[in-house]
Amino acid sequence: MERVEFLSAVLLTSREPDRLAAFYRDLLGIPLKAERHGESEQHWGCELGDVHFAIHPSSDRPGPGPIRLAFWVFDLEAFADRLEQAGTKCRYPIQQLGEGSLVTAVEDPDGNEVELTQMGDSWREHLAERRRGGADVIARAAANRPLEGA
Repeated sequence: MERVEFLSAVLLTSREPDRLAAFYRDLLGIPLKAERHGESEQHWGCELGDVHFAIHPSSDRPGPGPIRLAFWVFDLEAFADRLEQAGTKCRYPIQQLGEGSLVTAVEDPDGNEVELTQMGDSWREHLAERRRGGADVIARAAANRPLEGA
């Protein structure tokens, strides 16, 4: 039985996404850029390590709260079937998320939307390229400070 081991995204929604993106980009230094995935509205996003961080307009697939977590699973259809057999219904049918990736969502007991993603080859290639370019927390930490006992 597959279990969640990887966070794929932290998604914020805002009535003023440009203002919120400016805060995170200009004050905190997060490299947000305008982007779109499939049918979604334009929003702001970037990768922080292997995790996608994005700010969406409130009207773009609104969830119960302003913050959604997304977890990476490797067989979304089987995972969603198992959840539904256990009595947890998906909020919407599995759908395409950009090129080759899939997404659906469930609601946790407190009413928070939790996205479940199966990331496609293009996303894995994107993350591998980022790692080759230095976006790997272990490699960056090792370059700045030697490992204890090494």
